[in-house]
Amino acid sequence: MLLIVTICAGAGVLVFTGAMAWLGVKALGTEADRAAANQMLHSTAVLLGGRFRDRRDYPWYRRPAQYGAVEGELCGLGYVLFLMPWNAEDCGGAAMLHIRPRPDSPPAGHGPGWTVFTPEGVWHWPDRADPASLAGYVRQAVAAAASGDPLPDGS
Repeated sequence: MLLIVTICAGAGVLVFTGAMAWLGVKALGTEADRAAANQMLHSTAVLLGGRFRDRRDYPWYRRPAQYGAVEGELCGLGYVLFLMPWNAEDCGGAAMLHIRPRPDSPPAGHGPGWTVFTPEGVWHWPDRADPASLAGYVRQAVAAAASGDPLPDGS
């Protein structure tokens, strides 16, 4: 009886380990996935007047997980736009926008700036990956941050 339980437990551990290894490899995505995401971010950068940076342009300790990023300035505020991997815990497939404050007037209570994620109803990778809607959301969020209004929640 103990032998059967040991064999079943060992098989369970092997199955779980194999599943996690498979998920880890799948989370990296394919070259085509990364190319499509980077092309979408590049198109968004063009619409925003920003600059697309490939993930390899960043030092290894600041490098985004899978895709490049868009950097730019709107309304006097700097921003960085990242695409979150699909397997991120709470925001998989969302775009993360970090808005940096003006150096002369940091925002009260916001620390080093604002960080927001695109609501799934507005933009989501890959099923709602329209560069124009992402650029519109970025413009709206940066304008709200510049004017002191609440950041958009997508509703």
